[in-house]
Amino acid sequence: MLNRILQISGVMGLSVVLLITVVGLASRTDVANAAPPRAEEPVKREITVSGTGRVSATPDEAVITIGAQITAPTLGEATGQTNAIMTKVLEGIKQQGVDAKEIQTSGYNVNPITSYKEGEPSKILGYQVSNIVTVKVKKIENVGKVLDAGMGAGANFLGGVFFGVADPSKFETDARIAAVKDATQIAQTLATAAGVKLGKVISITEGVINTPQPFPPGRVFAADSASPGPVETGSTEITTNVVMRFEIGE
Repeated sequence: MLNRILQISGVMGLSVVLLITVVGLASRTDVANAAPPRAEEPVKREITVSGTGRVSATPDEAVITIGAQITAPTLGEATGQTNAIMTKVLEGIKQQGVDAKEIQTSGYNVNPITSYKEGEPSKILGYQVSNIVTVKVKKIENVGKVLDAGMGAGANFLGGVFFGVADPSKFETDARIAAVKDATQIAQTLATAAGVKLGKVISITEGVINTPQPFPPGRVFAADSASPGPVETGSTEITTNVVMRFEIGE
């Protein structure tokens, strides 16, 4: 009996030792698999500035908005008069060397002219019909001639003349270079003022704006008015804005 008790005690003791060994190994495995502690990321020291580049370009094309706006007692009269005028206007414009594919209808509107009186049903007094086209003039020296031809043919609406550059890519490149130089100079000034060194560029973002010059917007002339007169193209300004981020050097 005593021997059996000793045997059982020995087995239990061995089991306890084995359990402790397994738990110890598991603990060491968990420690080994645990991710190493992260080092704190250093705070980024940087300067963010914006710069602007402007380049003036001489326009080499123009877009004219021109047409006829007629009011008459009946829709048929208003439509007929408008169509007759626009037929002559388009013929006159094409005679100045403008290709038909450069002419596009941009607006055709029919508006009833209505009278309202309290207690009475509304009454239509007439109709206003407008037919507006946009004309791209690729020979900038012909802008005045095209305007004179259109107005002389009976057009009484001039929506505007917008001058632009057919291929602005070269001017946009020059504007970008100027904008980057401007932003870099500003960043250098700030760094010097703060007593730090300007480091490398982290990022650059930009946007290009081409600003046309309108002349004159939305004017309606009398049927027997004179032509608009001389037209000066002036210059078109292409503007680029950039935002740059620089590191602050040690």
